[in-house]
Amino acid sequence: MKPTNTDDPEYFHKVVDCQYACPAHTPVPEYIRLIAAGQYDEAYLVNWESNVFPGVLGRTCDRPCEPACRRGRVEEEPVAICRLKRVAADNKSNVTDRMPRAGAPNGKRIALIGGGPASLTVARDLAPLGYEIHLFDEWNKGGGMMRTQIPNFRLPETVLDEEVGFVLSMGIHTHF
Repeated sequence: MKPTNTDDPEYFHKVVDCQYACPAHTPVPEYIRLIAAGQYDEAYLVNWESNVFPGVLGRTCDRPCEPACRRGRVEEEPVAICRLKRVAADNKSNVTDRMPRAGAPNGKRIALIGGGPASLTVARDLAPLGYEIHLFDEWNKGGGMMRTQIPNFRLPETVLDEEVGFVLSMGIHTHF
């Protein structure tokens, strides 16, 4: 998977409406195509590139992409893009071996205060580049407000634990 290059001046001319409406500019058509082909692992990993927590977002996102969906202008309703993100997350197999690992040490250390989505995203992005990441949080698990403010009936703890675990298993030093 190659990262999306939003610095490319042509990028936003190639992006479809729903992808542009997504704050993370997730390549929606790509992961929908993969889901349609039954390739849930690949669809999940496409989501993971731009959304660190696809299983969480598939349950909690307010779906800004759906009003922008072109199908909504032709059919009665847009594609249930957010629900499809959840379908990929819930039907993937064990993708742990396909997740990135810490890169060769570059001699630089980063301290992240708080184990919420922002710090976990920074950890996910910098660990493969060789940074030594130390994450500090007052709680005994990462997840921050996702863990403390979203009720379990909406976001099962197992989903959050798995997705936080993908990041922490990249060689992140935790100080809970």
